[in-house]
Amino acid sequence: MAQNDRERSYEYTKMAGELEIGLAQKLKEKSKLGMMFVGFICSCGLYEFAGVFWMTYFNPFLQTSIGLSSGDIGTIVLVAQITDAISNPSVGILIEHLKIPLFGKKRGCHLIGSILMTALFPLMWMNCSFCQSQSSQTFYYGVVAGVLNSITPFMFLPHLSMIALLASNEKQRLILGGISSFGKQFWGILAYSTMWLLIGTDKENENLGELLGEKLKIASYVVCGVGVICTIIFHASVWNIKETPSDTTVADTSGNVPSRNSTIRDLKTVFKNPNFYILGLLYFVCRSELSLYNMYQVFFFEQTLGLPKEAVAYLPFIYLSFAGVGSIAVKPIVKKLNPMVTFALAVLAVVASGVAFMLQPQEYGNIVILPIIFVSVGSAIMYTLSLSLTSSLIVRLKVSDVTVWGAYNLIDRILFGLIFVVVQEFRPCPQSKTCCEACSDFYRYSFGGGLVMFALLAGGLLLSTRLTGDVFGRSRGEEYREEGDKNKLRLQEVLENPTVE
Repeated sequence: MAQNDRERSYEYTKMAGELEIGLAQKLKEKSKLGMMFVGFICSCGLYEFAGVFWMTYFNPFLQTSIGLSSGDIGTIVLVAQITDAISNPSVGILIEHLKIPLFGKKRGCHLIGSILMTALFPLMWMNCSFCQSQSSQTFYYGVVAGVLNSITPFMFLPHLSMIALLASNEKQRLILGGISSFGKQFWGILAYSTMWLLIGTDKENENLGELLGEKLKIASYVVCGVGVICTIIFHASVWNIKETPSDTTVADTSGNVPSRNSTIRDLKTVFKNPNFYILGLLYFVCRSELSLYNMYQVFFFEQTLGLPKEAVAYLPFIYLSFAGVGSIAVKPIVKKLNPMVTFALAVLAVVASGVAFMLQPQEYGNIVILPIIFVSVGSAIMYTLSLSLTSSLIVRLKVSDVTVWGAYNLIDRILFGLIFVVVQEFRPCPQSKTCCEACSDFYRYSFGGGLVMFALLAGGLLLSTRLTGDVFGRSRGEEYREEGDKNKLRLQEVLENPTVE
């Protein structure tokens, strides 16, 4: 009996030891995975944090602080849009052939982009001391904006490629996609909080141009500090990640690497599909609605509604916060209602908000928060569903998403840049830093009316095409029975994959 007790005690001790080792190993693996997730969020920190300042404050900075004309600002933005459109596929090709010791291709490119962005970002918000004329100032800020936009893909593409490297199955890829979306909202909210703090602490100066000229310089140094910290955390957390031969370039979300021949083949496939053009227009309209809001919100709040200077920070903060809510809520809303009704409600919310922006008198002040909430949620839902429809088309046609998104982004960037140039030409007082009464009305109707126009156009695209029936007219999970249906989309794909860029 005593011997059996000793043997049993030994077995218990052995099992406890094995359990303790197993738990320690599991805890170590979980900690390592958690650190990688933190690093994954940090990998998008610099370009997302900097991007908020570029999208929201660059246009007001050039007009109210530097004093450039409307046409010059339009030219600068167009140059930045074109370089952004060209640099994404170009950097993708460069990453495929780049060899960087110790870091590998993706992490090495991310490091290069981080160093360049940290060093050059403050130049965007500096007064050009050697510029003697407005044309030389236009040239300076155009070059700086173009260079910075061409640097962004060095960080953006490796960030996306980390999904294929870190995830071992589809579930983990979806989780990382959600974390990427969360990171975008997180860094945006942090950027607006920083600007809110910088502007709110200045109790004396009420001049928008002087405030932006001063505070954005400080914000650029904050961006650089955040960039250094994020870069260190990212590379420390993924240092042991090996880039396998199948992941030697930034590719689609499944980890497949498109070769030059496959890219040409994919382009031929999508060019023959009418849904490619319909969804391309829908993506462009939804993106343009977001870009229009970001470009003109500061002018509308400060010059049209006459809100206090802090409004140019806390109202964008509110917008982005509720946009995150809309991105998260889209999937349960779609399941509760259906995609068509959800999209229609989103369009209605944006249209109602645009009308409210056009009609609101100055004396109502911060009541503008209500339409801001509606337009933020509606815009996020519209954009999310447009991405989901395109993702479904990519899956259905079995083509690389790099090919499709590259084509869409190229057209989107250039077309919106051209639209912005045209709109800028109609601004009254094109040479003035301050806003006249006619200029105030210009921002009111360009801002609110533009939102209404883009929202109605998006709804019309969905209603007037056979794509509506293909996507929304089928029951959940119904398979295609005819060979001719291969270019159509399934409702199930839209319901289960509402992605956010």
